[in-house]
Amino acid sequence: MSFLVRIATEADSAAVTALLQKSYAVLLRDAYDADILDAALPLITKARPELLASGSYYVADDDAGQIIGAGGWTRQSPTGHGETPDNGNIRHFGTDPDHTGKGIGRALMSRCISDALVSGVTEFNCYSTLNGEAFYRACGFRSVEPFPVTLPGGVVFPSVRMTRSL
Repeated sequence: MSFLVRIATEADSAAVTALLQKSYAVLLRDAYDADILDAALPLITKARPELLASGSYYVADDDAGQIIGAGGWTRQSPTGHGETPDNGNIRHFGTDPDHTGKGIGRALMSRCISDALVSGVTEFNCYSTLNGEAFYRACGFRSVEPFPVTLPGGVVFPSVRMTRSL
């Protein structure tokens, strides 16, 4: 199977949302209680317009033009924690559960790293889901601390703050 990583556009919104809904519903269920997922999934599976318009959010298209992976980076932290002038933040990664283990996430991460380096970023922060920690560790990140993210409505979503030098 081949795929192409490209910069996302606002026209990708519905497809990215569908991807995140499918990915997170399947891949997060073994790491989180059902009650947390019921409250959090509607809040974390929508494509973010500011990311789609950023020029640093990417999608992976399969041969049929279907989006099978997404993720990117920004200078702005989604939590406001750990932001410095020299770092960036990994944002809203997801892979179609039917296509995990095929290098899609790594290809998206490689694009993030190469583009961030050109922009002068020297370190990445990441707020990983509990089940995503192994993926980010394999990409060179180290776990710093447990980090409960408070979502709208007071939903507390357990995550792990991770960093990686570029």
